[in-house]
Amino acid sequence: MSKWRPTRSELLLAAMYAAVSVSVLAALIVSGHELTGGENAVAADQLQYLSWVESASKGWTINSLWTIPPQTGSLFLHPGFLGSALLHRAGVGIITAYELWKPISIALVAFSFAAYVRRLVPAGGARTAALALALFGLSPAGAIVGWNTLSSGQSLASQIEFAAGEVFAPSWQWGYMMTAIAVALMVLGLLAAERARSERTQLRWVVAAPLIAFFCSWLQPWQGAELVGAVVLCDLLFAGHGGRLRTLIRRTPLIVFGIAPLVYYRLLAGNEAAWKLAGIANNGIELWSVWVWLLVMGIYLPAVVCWLRRTDDWQQAALRVVPGLMLAQFAVIAVFGVGTFPFHAIQGLSLFLGILLVQAMLELRSPSWWSRHMGLAWGLCLLLCVPGTLHRLNLLRLDIKRSAQPYFLEPAERQVLDQLARDPGGGGVLAPIKAALSVPGHTGHPVWVGQISWTPRFRERVATAEDFFKNRMSAEQMRSLVAGSGAEFVYSDCGHPAAAQINQALGPLIEHRYDYGCADLFQLRRRP
Repeated sequence: MSKWRPTRSELLLAAMYAAVSVSVLAALIVSGHELTGGENAVAADQLQYLSWVESASKGWTINSLWTIPPQTGSLFLHPGFLGSALLHRAGVGIITAYELWKPISIALVAFSFAAYVRRLVPAGGARTAALALALFGLSPAGAIVGWNTLSSGQSLASQIEFAAGEVFAPSWQWGYMMTAIAVALMVLGLLAAERARSERTQLRWVVAAPLIAFFCSWLQPWQGAELVGAVVLCDLLFAGHGGRLRTLIRRTPLIVFGIAPLVYYRLLAGNEAAWKLAGIANNGIELWSVWVWLLVMGIYLPAVVCWLRRTDDWQQAALRVVPGLMLAQFAVIAVFGVGTFPFHAIQGLSLFLGILLVQAMLELRSPSWWSRHMGLAWGLCLLLCVPGTLHRLNLLRLDIKRSAQPYFLEPAERQVLDQLARDPGGGGVLAPIKAALSVPGHTGHPVWVGQISWTPRFRERVATAEDFFKNRMSAEQMRSLVAGSGAEFVYSDCGHPAAAQINQALGPLIEHRYDYGCADLFQLRRRP
Protein backbone atom coordinates (compact mmCIF):
# COMPACT_ATOMS: atom_id res chain seq x y z
CA MET A 1 0.00 0.00 0.00
CA SER A 2 3.04 2.29 0.23
CA LYS A 3 3.96 2.33 -3.47
CA TRP A 4 1.22 1.35 -5.84
CA ARG A 5 2.36 0.17 -9.24
CA PRO A 6 -0.41 -1.92 -10.77
CA THR A 7 0.55 -4.85 -12.93
CA ARG A 8 -0.92 -5.42 -16.37
CA SER A 9 -3.20 -8.17 -15.06
CA GLU A 10 -4.47 -5.90 -12.28
CA LEU A 11 -5.15 -3.10 -14.75
CA LEU A 12 -6.91 -5.48 -17.13
CA LEU A 13 -9.12 -6.94 -14.42
CA ALA A 14 -9.89 -3.46 -13.05
CA ALA A 15 -10.88 -2.31 -16.54
CA MET A 16 -13.09 -5.37 -17.00
CA TYR A 17 -14.68 -4.74 -13.60
CA ALA A 18 -15.36 -1.12 -14.54
CA ALA A 19 -16.89 -2.17 -17.86
CA VAL A 20 -19.28 -4.67 -16.27
CA SER A 21 -20.09 -2.17 -13.51
CA VAL A 22 -21.21 0.58 -15.90
CA SER A 23 -22.80 -1.69 -18.51
CA VAL A 24 -26.30 -1.59 -17.02
CA LEU A 25 -26.37 2.19 -16.73
CA ALA A 26 -24.97 2.46 -20.26
CA ALA A 27 -27.73 0.17 -21.58
CA LEU A 28 -30.37 2.31 -19.88
CA ILE A 29 -28.92 5.53 -21.29
CA VAL A 30 -28.65 4.30 -24.88
CA SER A 31 -32.26 3.13 -24.80
CA GLY A 32 -33.26 6.72 -25.55
CA HIS A 33 -35.89 6.87 -22.79
CA GLU A 34 -35.88 9.29 -19.88
CA LEU A 35 -34.57 7.54 -16.78
CA THR A 36 -36.16 7.32 -13.35
CA GLY A 37 -32.88 6.42 -11.63
CA GLY A 38 -33.68 2.73 -11.19
CA GLU A 39 -30.74 0.54 -12.17
CA ASN A 40 -31.35 -2.95 -10.89
CA ALA A 41 -33.78 -5.82 -10.75
CA VAL A 42 -35.02 -4.06 -7.59
CA ALA A 43 -35.22 -0.54 -9.00
CA ALA A 44 -37.28 0.55 -5.98
CA ASP A 45 -34.05 0.55 -3.95
CA GLN A 46 -32.37 3.16 -6.13
CA LEU A 47 -35.55 5.27 -6.19
CA GLN A 48 -35.53 5.09 -2.40
CA TYR A 49 -31.95 6.38 -2.39
CA LEU A 50 -32.97 9.28 -4.64
CA SER A 51 -35.71 10.13 -2.15
CA TRP A 52 -33.07 10.22 0.58
CA VAL A 53 -30.92 12.55 -1.51
CA GLU A 54 -33.91 14.82 -2.16
CA SER A 55 -34.85 14.84 1.53
CA ALA A 56 -31.29 15.55 2.68
CA SER A 57 -30.96 18.37 0.13
CA LYS A 58 -33.83 20.16 1.90
CA GLY A 59 -32.83 19.69 5.52
CA TRP A 60 -29.56 17.72 5.87
CA THR A 61 -31.17 14.78 7.65
CA ILE A 62 -33.32 12.19 5.88
CA ASN A 63 -37.07 11.76 6.36
CA SER A 64 -39.20 8.94 5.00
CA LEU A 65 -41.41 10.13 2.13
CA TRP A 66 -43.12 6.76 1.72
CA THR A 67 -46.29 7.53 3.64
CA ILE A 68 -48.65 10.48 4.09
CA PRO A 69 -47.80 12.54 6.06
CA PRO A 70 -44.04 11.91 5.72
CA GLN A 71 -42.19 10.45 8.68
CA THR A 72 -40.36 13.50 9.99
CA GLY A 73 -38.25 14.08 13.07
CA SER A 74 -35.74 11.40 12.17
CA LEU A 75 -32.08 12.09 12.85
CA PHE A 76 -30.93 9.83 10.01
CA LEU A 77 -27.77 11.32 8.62
CA HIS A 78 -25.71 9.42 6.05
CA PRO A 79 -22.40 10.68 4.61
CA GLY A 80 -22.90 9.22 1.13
CA PHE A 81 -26.40 10.55 0.57
CA LEU A 82 -25.49 13.84 2.20
CA GLY A 83 -22.66 14.25 -0.33
CA SER A 84 -25.11 13.71 -3.19
CA ALA A 85 -27.59 16.07 -1.49
CA LEU A 86 -25.02 18.87 -1.44
CA LEU A 87 -24.39 18.39 -5.16
CA HIS A 88 -28.13 18.35 -5.83
CA ARG A 89 -28.60 21.52 -3.80
CA ALA A 90 -25.88 23.14 -5.93
CA GLY A 91 -27.91 22.42 -9.07
CA VAL A 92 -26.73 18.96 -10.15
CA GLY A 93 -29.54 16.68 -11.37
CA ILE A 94 -30.59 14.20 -8.72
CA ILE A 95 -29.70 11.08 -10.73
CA THR A 96 -26.28 12.50 -11.64
CA ALA A 97 -25.68 13.59 -8.04
CA TYR A 98 -26.10 9.99 -6.90
CA GLU A 99 -24.39 8.29 -9.86
CA LEU A 100 -21.22 10.32 -9.33
CA TRP A 101 -20.40 7.84 -6.56
CA LYS A 102 -20.04 5.10 -9.18
CA PRO A 103 -16.49 5.91 -10.45
CA ILE A 104 -15.34 6.38 -6.85
CA SER A 105 -16.78 3.07 -5.71
CA ILE A 106 -15.41 1.20 -8.75
CA ALA A 107 -11.92 2.54 -8.10
CA LEU A 108 -12.09 1.74 -4.37
CA VAL A 109 -13.24 -1.85 -4.88
CA ALA A 110 -10.65 -2.54 -7.60
CA PHE A 111 -7.82 -1.01 -5.53
CA SER A 112 -8.76 -2.54 -2.16
CA PHE A 113 -9.31 -6.03 -3.60
CA ALA A 114 -6.03 -5.91 -5.52
CA ALA A 115 -4.16 -4.70 -2.41
CA TYR A 116 -5.64 -7.47 -0.27
CA VAL A 117 -4.85 -10.14 -2.84
CA ARG A 118 -1.28 -8.83 -3.11
CA ARG A 119 -0.90 -9.14 0.65
CA LEU A 120 -1.99 -12.79 0.78
CA VAL A 121 -1.26 -14.46 -2.56
CA PRO A 122 2.16 -14.83 -4.20
CA ALA A 123 2.80 -13.04 -7.47
CA GLY A 124 2.03 -14.73 -10.76
CA GLY A 125 -0.91 -16.66 -12.09
CA ALA A 126 -2.24 -17.49 -8.62
CA ARG A 127 -2.57 -13.80 -7.76
CA THR A 128 -4.33 -13.07 -11.04
CA ALA A 129 -6.75 -15.95 -10.45
CA ALA A 130 -7.49 -14.80 -6.88
CA LEU A 131 -8.24 -11.25 -8.02
CA ALA A 132 -10.45 -12.52 -10.85
CA LEU A 133 -12.42 -14.65 -8.38
CA ALA A 134 -12.71 -11.72 -5.98
CA LEU A 135 -14.08 -9.37 -8.64
CA PHE A 136 -16.14 -11.79 -10.75
CA GLY A 137 -16.43 -15.03 -8.81
CA LEU A 138 -19.95 -16.46 -9.00
CA SER A 139 -21.33 -19.96 -9.08
CA PRO A 140 -22.55 -21.07 -12.54
CA ALA A 141 -25.61 -22.56 -10.75
CA GLY A 142 -27.69 -19.48 -11.55
CA ALA A 143 -26.86 -19.72 -15.23
CA ILE A 144 -27.63 -23.46 -15.29
CA VAL A 145 -30.95 -23.11 -13.49
CA GLY A 146 -31.89 -19.95 -15.38
CA TRP A 147 -31.04 -21.27 -18.84
CA ASN A 148 -32.44 -24.76 -18.24
CA THR A 149 -35.98 -24.59 -19.62
CA LEU A 150 -36.74 -27.99 -18.01
CA SER A 151 -36.16 -26.57 -14.54
CA SER A 152 -39.37 -26.16 -12.56
CA GLY A 153 -37.85 -24.57 -9.46
CA GLN A 154 -38.81 -20.96 -10.07
CA SER A 155 -38.58 -20.12 -6.37
CA LEU A 156 -35.16 -21.81 -6.28
CA ALA A 157 -34.03 -19.76 -9.29
CA SER A 158 -35.20 -16.49 -7.72
CA GLN A 159 -33.45 -17.30 -4.45
CA ILE A 160 -30.24 -18.15 -6.29
CA GLU A 161 -30.40 -14.79 -8.10
CA PHE A 162 -31.06 -13.06 -4.79
CA ALA A 163 -28.00 -14.66 -3.20
CA ALA A 164 -25.88 -13.97 -6.29
CA GLY A 165 -26.77 -10.30 -6.10
CA GLU A 166 -25.35 -10.12 -2.59
CA VAL A 167 -22.01 -11.82 -3.29
CA PHE A 168 -21.33 -10.74 -6.90
CA ALA A 169 -19.07 -7.67 -6.72
CA PRO A 170 -20.22 -5.90 -9.95
CA SER A 171 -23.86 -6.00 -8.79
CA TRP A 172 -22.99 -3.53 -6.01
CA GLN A 173 -22.23 -0.97 -8.70
CA TRP A 174 -25.69 -1.38 -10.25
CA GLY A 175 -27.20 1.23 -7.97
CA TYR A 176 -25.70 0.11 -4.63
CA MET A 177 -22.53 2.19 -4.54
CA MET A 178 -22.66 2.67 -0.75
CA THR A 179 -22.39 -1.11 -0.41
CA ALA A 180 -19.36 -1.18 -2.70
CA ILE A 181 -17.62 1.59 -0.75
CA ALA A 182 -18.40 -0.06 2.60
CA VAL A 183 -16.94 -3.40 1.46
CA ALA A 184 -13.84 -1.63 0.12
CA LEU A 185 -13.41 0.23 3.42
CA MET A 186 -13.73 -3.02 5.36
CA VAL A 187 -10.87 -4.47 3.30
CA LEU A 188 -8.73 -1.34 3.61
CA GLY A 189 -9.53 -1.27 7.32
CA LEU A 190 -8.08 -4.76 7.77
CA LEU A 191 -4.89 -3.73 5.98
CA ALA A 192 -4.60 -0.50 7.99
CA ALA A 193 -5.29 -2.30 11.29
CA GLU A 194 -2.49 -4.75 10.55
CA ARG A 195 -0.08 -1.89 9.86
CA ALA A 196 -1.15 -0.13 13.07
CA ARG A 197 -0.23 -3.20 15.20
CA SER A 198 3.49 -2.58 14.98
CA GLU A 199 5.15 -0.68 17.82
CA ARG A 200 7.15 1.28 15.25
CA THR A 201 4.27 1.91 12.91
CA GLN A 202 3.81 5.29 11.31
CA LEU A 203 1.22 7.57 12.91
CA ARG A 204 -0.85 7.67 9.70
CA TRP A 205 -1.90 4.02 10.11
CA VAL A 206 -2.80 4.51 13.76
CA VAL A 207 -5.07 7.39 12.72
CA ALA A 208 -6.33 5.85 9.48
CA ALA A 209 -7.60 2.57 10.94
CA PRO A 210 -10.21 4.11 13.32
CA LEU A 211 -11.38 6.60 10.68
CA ILE A 212 -11.82 3.84 8.11
CA ALA A 213 -13.77 1.77 10.66
CA PHE A 214 -15.98 4.77 11.46
CA PHE A 215 -17.00 5.48 7.87
CA CYS A 216 -17.32 1.79 7.05
CA SER A 217 -19.82 1.32 9.90
CA TRP A 218 -21.64 4.54 9.03
CA LEU A 219 -22.05 3.60 5.38
CA GLN A 220 -23.20 0.02 6.13
CA PRO A 221 -23.32 -1.40 9.66
CA TRP A 222 -22.89 -5.04 8.56
CA GLN A 223 -19.39 -4.46 7.18
CA GLY A 224 -18.45 -2.17 10.07
CA ALA A 225 -19.37 -4.82 12.63
CA GLU A 226 -17.37 -7.44 10.72
CA LEU A 227 -14.32 -5.16 10.53
CA VAL A 228 -14.32 -4.38 14.26
CA GLY A 229 -15.02 -8.01 15.17
CA ALA A 230 -12.23 -9.33 12.95
CA VAL A 231 -9.65 -6.88 14.27
CA VAL A 232 -10.49 -7.62 17.91
CA LEU A 233 -10.53 -11.41 17.43
CA CYS A 234 -7.27 -11.49 15.49
CA ASP A 235 -5.58 -9.23 18.05
CA LEU A 236 -6.69 -11.51 20.87
CA LEU A 237 -5.47 -14.59 18.98
CA PHE A 238 -1.96 -13.14 18.64
CA ALA A 239 -1.70 -11.21 21.92
CA GLY A 240 -0.98 -14.07 24.27
CA HIS A 241 -2.49 -14.45 27.74
CA GLY A 242 -0.59 -11.58 29.33
CA GLY A 243 -1.04 -8.95 26.66
CA ARG A 244 -4.71 -9.19 25.75
CA LEU A 245 -5.84 -6.28 27.91
CA ARG A 246 -3.01 -4.07 26.63
CA THR A 247 -3.88 -5.05 23.07
CA LEU A 248 -7.53 -4.11 23.52
CA ILE A 249 -6.54 -0.78 25.09
CA ARG A 250 -4.40 0.00 22.06
CA ARG A 251 -7.37 -0.80 19.82
CA THR A 252 -9.74 1.43 21.80
CA PRO A 253 -9.91 4.20 19.14
CA LEU A 254 -10.79 1.72 16.38
CA ILE A 255 -13.34 -0.07 18.57
CA VAL A 256 -15.01 3.15 19.70
CA PHE A 257 -15.04 4.73 16.23
CA GLY A 258 -16.26 1.52 14.64
CA ILE A 259 -19.02 0.86 17.17
CA ALA A 260 -20.35 4.44 17.41
CA PRO A 261 -22.31 4.28 14.12
CA LEU A 262 -23.64 0.84 15.10
CA VAL A 263 -25.06 2.31 18.31
CA TYR A 264 -26.50 5.17 16.28
CA TYR A 265 -28.31 2.78 13.92
CA ARG A 266 -29.53 0.73 16.88
CA LEU A 267 -31.05 3.85 18.47
CA LEU A 268 -32.77 4.70 15.19
CA ALA A 269 -34.19 1.20 14.88
CA GLY A 270 -35.48 1.27 18.44
CA ASN A 271 -36.91 4.78 18.59
CA GLU A 272 -38.05 5.83 15.11
CA ALA A 273 -41.41 4.55 13.83
CA ALA A 274 -40.22 4.39 10.22
CA TRP A 275 -37.16 2.34 11.19
CA LYS A 276 -39.23 -0.06 13.29
CA LEU A 277 -41.48 -0.59 10.27
CA ALA A 278 -38.47 -1.18 7.99
CA GLY A 279 -37.02 -3.68 10.45
CA ILE A 280 -40.23 -5.71 10.47
CA ALA A 281 -40.44 -5.67 6.66
CA ASN A 282 -36.77 -6.57 6.09
CA ASN A 283 -36.72 -9.39 8.64
CA GLY A 284 -39.87 -10.91 7.18
CA ILE A 285 -38.17 -11.93 3.93
CA GLU A 286 -37.85 -15.67 3.34
CA LEU A 287 -34.40 -17.03 4.17
CA TRP A 288 -32.39 -18.95 1.59
CA SER A 289 -32.81 -22.69 1.58
CA VAL A 290 -29.93 -25.11 2.17
CA TRP A 291 -29.92 -25.84 -1.57
CA VAL A 292 -29.29 -22.17 -2.34
CA TRP A 293 -26.33 -22.04 0.02
CA LEU A 294 -24.88 -25.21 -1.52
CA LEU A 295 -25.41 -24.11 -5.11
CA VAL A 296 -24.09 -20.57 -4.64
CA MET A 297 -21.31 -21.26 -2.13
CA GLY A 298 -20.47 -24.84 -3.11
CA ILE A 299 -17.78 -23.69 -5.54
CA TYR A 300 -15.72 -22.61 -2.53
CA LEU A 301 -15.83 -25.95 -0.68
CA PRO A 302 -12.11 -26.69 -1.35
CA ALA A 303 -11.36 -23.46 0.56
CA VAL A 304 -12.27 -25.30 3.77
CA VAL A 305 -8.83 -26.94 3.55
CA CYS A 306 -7.23 -23.57 4.30
CA TRP A 307 -10.07 -22.12 6.38
CA LEU A 308 -9.62 -24.69 9.15
CA ARG A 309 -5.83 -24.44 9.20
CA ARG A 310 -4.08 -22.39 11.88
CA THR A 311 -1.70 -19.62 10.87
CA ASP A 312 0.94 -17.42 12.49
CA ASP A 313 0.15 -14.47 10.22
CA TRP A 314 -2.31 -11.81 11.47
CA GLN A 315 -3.80 -11.04 8.04
CA GLN A 316 -4.05 -14.71 7.15
CA ALA A 317 -6.01 -15.14 10.36
CA ALA A 318 -8.28 -12.25 9.37
CA LEU A 319 -8.83 -13.95 6.02
CA ARG A 320 -10.26 -16.92 7.92
CA VAL A 321 -12.10 -14.98 10.62
CA VAL A 322 -14.10 -12.63 8.39
CA PRO A 323 -16.11 -15.35 6.53
CA GLY A 324 -16.95 -16.90 9.88
CA LEU A 325 -18.12 -13.54 11.20
CA MET A 326 -20.23 -12.99 8.09
CA LEU A 327 -22.02 -16.30 8.54
CA ALA A 328 -22.39 -15.71 12.28
CA GLN A 329 -23.87 -12.25 11.74
CA PHE A 330 -26.28 -13.67 9.16
CA ALA A 331 -27.41 -16.32 11.66
CA VAL A 332 -27.77 -13.90 14.59
CA ILE A 333 -29.91 -11.48 12.59
CA ALA A 334 -31.98 -14.25 11.00
CA VAL A 335 -32.59 -16.21 14.20
CA PHE A 336 -32.65 -13.56 16.95
CA GLY A 337 -33.62 -10.45 14.98
CA VAL A 338 -30.65 -8.46 16.34
CA GLY A 339 -30.27 -6.10 13.40
CA THR A 340 -32.00 -6.23 10.07
CA PHE A 341 -31.76 -7.80 6.61
CA PRO A 342 -29.25 -10.60 7.29
CA PHE A 343 -28.45 -11.06 3.59
CA HIS A 344 -26.19 -7.97 3.54
CA ALA A 345 -23.91 -9.68 6.06
CA ILE A 346 -22.22 -11.77 3.32
CA GLN A 347 -21.41 -8.89 0.98
CA GLY A 348 -17.68 -9.08 0.29
CA LEU A 349 -17.53 -12.84 0.86
CA SER A 350 -16.26 -13.48 -2.68
CA LEU A 351 -12.94 -11.77 -1.89
CA PHE A 352 -12.12 -13.87 1.17
CA LEU A 353 -13.35 -17.19 -0.19
CA GLY A 354 -11.74 -16.52 -3.57
CA ILE A 355 -8.33 -16.09 -1.94
CA LEU A 356 -8.85 -19.15 0.28
CA LEU A 357 -9.86 -21.19 -2.76
CA VAL A 358 -6.65 -20.26 -4.61
CA GLN A 359 -4.56 -21.01 -1.52
CA ALA A 360 -6.27 -24.40 -1.21
CA MET A 361 -5.53 -25.19 -4.86
CA LEU A 362 -1.87 -24.31 -4.29
CA GLU A 363 -1.78 -26.74 -1.35
CA LEU A 364 -3.46 -29.53 -3.31
CA ARG A 365 -1.03 -29.07 -6.21
CA SER A 366 2.24 -27.15 -6.31
CA PRO A 367 2.62 -23.93 -8.34
CA SER A 368 4.87 -25.77 -10.76
CA TRP A 369 2.13 -28.37 -11.36
CA TRP A 370 -0.38 -25.62 -12.14
CA SER A 371 2.16 -24.03 -14.48
CA ARG A 372 2.34 -27.27 -16.41
CA HIS A 373 -1.46 -27.51 -16.50
CA MET A 374 -2.21 -23.90 -17.31
CA GLY A 375 -5.17 -24.83 -19.49
CA LEU A 376 -6.92 -26.50 -16.55
CA ALA A 377 -6.18 -23.53 -14.27
CA TRP A 378 -7.61 -21.03 -16.75
CA GLY A 379 -10.57 -23.29 -17.46
CA LEU A 380 -11.53 -23.50 -13.78
CA CYS A 381 -11.12 -19.75 -13.32
CA LEU A 382 -13.25 -18.95 -16.36
CA LEU A 383 -15.92 -21.44 -15.26
CA LEU A 384 -16.22 -19.69 -11.91
CA CYS A 385 -16.37 -16.20 -13.43
CA VAL A 386 -17.79 -16.06 -16.96
CA PRO A 387 -21.12 -17.99 -16.97
CA GLY A 388 -22.41 -16.24 -13.84
CA THR A 389 -21.36 -12.80 -15.09
CA LEU A 390 -22.98 -13.29 -18.51
CA HIS A 391 -26.13 -14.70 -16.95
CA ARG A 392 -26.64 -11.77 -14.58
CA LEU A 393 -26.04 -9.28 -17.39
CA ASN A 394 -28.52 -11.14 -19.56
CA LEU A 395 -31.18 -11.07 -16.84
CA LEU A 396 -30.87 -7.31 -16.56
CA ARG A 397 -30.90 -6.96 -20.36
CA LEU A 398 -34.22 -8.79 -20.45
CA ASP A 399 -35.58 -6.70 -17.58
CA ILE A 400 -34.68 -3.49 -19.40
CA LYS A 401 -36.08 -4.75 -22.70
CA ARG A 402 -39.52 -5.48 -21.23
CA SER A 403 -39.35 -2.58 -18.74
CA ALA A 404 -40.08 -4.98 -15.89
CA GLN A 405 -38.98 -2.38 -13.37
CA PRO A 406 -39.69 1.38 -13.25
CA TYR A 407 -36.61 2.26 -15.28
CA PHE A 408 -38.16 4.79 -17.68
CA LEU A 409 -40.52 7.76 -17.77
CA GLU A 410 -42.88 8.62 -20.59
CA PRO A 411 -42.78 12.31 -21.62
CA ALA A 412 -46.23 12.85 -20.08
CA GLU A 413 -45.06 11.28 -16.80
CA ARG A 414 -42.03 13.55 -16.80
CA GLN A 415 -44.38 16.54 -17.11
CA VAL A 416 -46.42 15.33 -14.15
CA LEU A 417 -43.30 15.05 -12.00
CA ASP A 418 -42.14 18.51 -13.09
CA GLN A 419 -45.52 19.95 -12.16
CA LEU A 420 -45.37 18.32 -8.73
CA ALA A 421 -41.82 19.60 -8.21
CA ARG A 422 -43.05 23.15 -8.83
CA ASP A 423 -45.69 22.85 -6.10
CA PRO A 424 -44.26 24.37 -2.90
CA GLY A 425 -46.73 22.71 -0.53
CA GLY A 426 -45.26 19.24 -0.65
CA GLY A 427 -48.69 17.61 -0.45
CA GLY A 428 -49.03 13.86 -0.54
CA VAL A 429 -49.62 11.94 -3.76
CA LEU A 430 -51.87 8.96 -4.42
CA ALA A 431 -50.54 6.96 -7.39
CA PRO A 432 -50.16 3.32 -8.49
CA ILE A 433 -47.02 1.69 -7.14
CA LYS A 434 -44.89 1.78 -10.30
CA ALA A 435 -45.50 5.51 -10.76
CA ALA A 436 -45.40 6.33 -7.05
CA LEU A 437 -41.84 5.03 -6.67
CA SER A 438 -40.49 7.91 -8.78
CA VAL A 439 -42.41 10.68 -7.01
CA PRO A 440 -40.42 11.32 -3.77
CA GLY A 441 -36.97 11.43 -5.36
CA HIS A 442 -37.98 13.62 -8.31
CA THR A 443 -40.44 15.94 -6.56
CA GLY A 444 -39.93 15.83 -2.79
CA HIS A 445 -43.61 14.90 -2.30
CA PRO A 446 -44.58 11.95 -0.09
CA VAL A 447 -46.67 9.10 -1.49
CA TRP A 448 -49.39 6.92 0.01
CA VAL A 449 -47.79 3.70 -1.25
CA GLY A 450 -44.15 3.29 -2.30
CA GLN A 451 -41.05 1.46 -1.05
CA ILE A 452 -41.86 -1.84 0.65
CA SER A 453 -39.64 -1.27 3.68
CA TRP A 454 -41.13 2.09 4.62
CA THR A 455 -44.81 1.88 3.57
CA PRO A 456 -47.29 0.72 6.24
CA ARG A 457 -49.41 -2.28 5.17
CA PHE A 458 -47.51 -2.28 1.89
CA ARG A 459 -49.20 -5.16 0.03
CA GLU A 460 -52.66 -4.05 1.10
CA ARG A 461 -51.97 -0.53 -0.15
CA VAL A 462 -50.54 -1.77 -3.45
CA ALA A 463 -53.70 -3.78 -4.10
CA THR A 464 -55.98 -0.92 -3.05
CA ALA A 465 -54.19 1.58 -5.30
CA GLU A 466 -54.45 -0.83 -8.23
CA ASP A 467 -58.21 -1.18 -7.62
CA PHE A 468 -58.51 2.60 -7.57
CA PHE A 469 -56.64 3.21 -10.82
CA LYS A 470 -58.11 0.22 -12.66
CA ASN A 471 -61.68 1.32 -12.01
CA ARG A 472 -62.49 -1.57 -9.68
CA MET A 473 -64.04 0.74 -7.06
CA SER A 474 -67.31 2.57 -6.84
CA ALA A 475 -67.25 6.38 -6.88
CA GLU A 476 -68.02 6.42 -3.17
CA GLN A 477 -65.14 4.06 -2.42
CA MET A 478 -62.78 6.21 -4.50
CA ARG A 479 -63.77 9.35 -2.61
CA SER A 480 -63.39 7.54 0.69
CA LEU A 481 -59.88 6.33 -0.20
CA VAL A 482 -58.76 9.81 -1.25
CA ALA A 483 -60.13 11.33 1.94
CA GLY A 484 -58.56 8.69 4.15
CA SER A 485 -55.17 8.79 2.41
CA GLY A 486 -54.57 12.45 3.14
CA ALA A 487 -53.41 12.93 -0.45
CA GLU A 488 -53.56 16.36 -2.07
CA PHE A 489 -52.75 15.01 -5.54
CA VAL A 490 -53.89 12.01 -7.56
CA TYR A 491 -51.46 10.88 -10.27
CA SER A 492 -52.71 8.59 -13.05
CA ASP A 493 -49.71 7.37 -15.07
CA CYS A 494 -49.54 6.09 -18.64
CA GLY A 495 -49.98 2.50 -17.49
CA HIS A 496 -53.29 3.33 -15.80
CA PRO A 497 -55.46 5.47 -18.14
CA ALA A 498 -58.14 6.12 -15.54
CA ALA A 499 -58.42 9.90 -15.83
CA ALA A 500 -62.05 9.93 -16.98
CA GLN A 501 -63.24 7.72 -14.12
CA ILE A 502 -61.22 9.70 -11.57
CA ASN A 503 -62.57 12.99 -12.88
CA GLN A 504 -66.13 11.70 -12.69
CA ALA A 505 -65.82 10.09 -9.24
CA LEU A 506 -63.96 12.88 -7.47
CA GLY A 507 -65.80 15.73 -9.21
CA PRO A 508 -66.13 18.60 -6.69
CA LEU A 509 -63.01 17.46 -4.79
CA ILE A 510 -60.82 18.43 -7.77
CA GLU A 511 -59.38 21.92 -7.84
CA HIS A 512 -57.38 21.54 -11.04
CA ARG A 513 -56.63 18.82 -13.59
CA TYR A 514 -53.33 18.77 -15.47
CA ASP A 515 -53.88 16.73 -18.64
CA TYR A 516 -50.61 15.71 -20.32
CA GLY A 517 -52.00 13.04 -22.62
CA CYS A 518 -51.48 9.53 -21.30
CA ALA A 519 -50.76 10.83 -17.77
CA ASP A 520 -52.90 13.12 -15.62
CA LEU A 521 -52.40 14.94 -12.35
CA PHE A 522 -55.39 15.97 -10.25
CA GLN A 523 -54.84 18.64 -7.63
CA LEU A 524 -57.46 18.32 -4.91
CA ARG A 525 -58.99 21.13 -2.94
CA ARG A 526 -56.90 21.65 0.17
CA ARG A 527 -58.78 20.85 3.33
CA PRO A 528 -58.47 23.21 6.32
